[in-house]
Amino acid sequence: MSALASASLGAVPQEVLEHIALFVATENFLGPPSALLPLLATNSKINYYLSIVSNQHFYARLFAYKFDVGPVIRRLGSDRTTPRVLSGELQRRCLCLKRIRARVDSIVNPIATYEEGTLSGVLWVAYLMMLENDGKNEQQLRDYAKIDDWLREYWFDDHGASFAKMAIRMDQWPPNSEQTSLAMWLFWFLLKPGLLQPMTMHKRLFMFYSDEYLKEDNASWNAMNVMKILALAAHKVRLQNRSAQRWIPNLLNGLRVV
Repeated sequence: MSALASASLGAVPQEVLEHIALFVATENFLGPPSALLPLLATNSKINYYLSIVSNQHFYARLFAYKFDVGPVIRRLGSDRTTPRVLSGELQRRCLCLKRIRARVDSIVNPIATYEEGTLSGVLWVAYLMMLENDGKNEQQLRDYAKIDDWLREYWFDDHGASFAKMAIRMDQWPPNSEQTSLAMWLFWFLLKPGLLQPMTMHKRLFMFYSDEYLKEDNASWNAMNVMKILALAAHKVRLQNRSAQRWIPNLLNGLRVV
């Protein structure tokens, strides 16, 4: 952008500038509002007007556009969902979505360096998004972050960060951890409707993993065995909510070894 155009844009009143920025940031629903970056880099005045530090109200509006805000307000109350809170949550969720999309934490990489608690943080953000889902949150996780692919690698890859297949090969139960519980909840939350009918559950799950989750040879068989072990080890895994007990009988019935 030329210096003259930059100066002209800088002369635009802040209210009009915010309307322009909102139009730019909401051009694409999915993912972080990355289209804002060129506008923020125009000049220091525009950067100040539209920075998350000085204009938290604007980023709270972006949060409401990209994520489900109604359940958050119902859970926390309007007095605790201030622009400062919502703008901070927008940053946190966008970082989480980008990390899931990049598959940074889904498999164990021996040469990579990880920040302590990063995987737990990603799982907690995704879990809370699904608890508060009215449609937008799930769409961001599925269509932008590709969380289905992330969960496939996490649970069923030979080097998955769940360590489920590694543990099974050593005749051990999968790890009893907070991460295991959160990731299993996400698996159930994101399982597509119609796949949990008791009479055809085994067949449906087999087709589901074969067609959508795993493409390599014997992948469906391996996925079924991971799920069977996790079902049998349900008493060893901490549940995030007692209502999760409803899922255990269905899971055991559908994955019973015949």
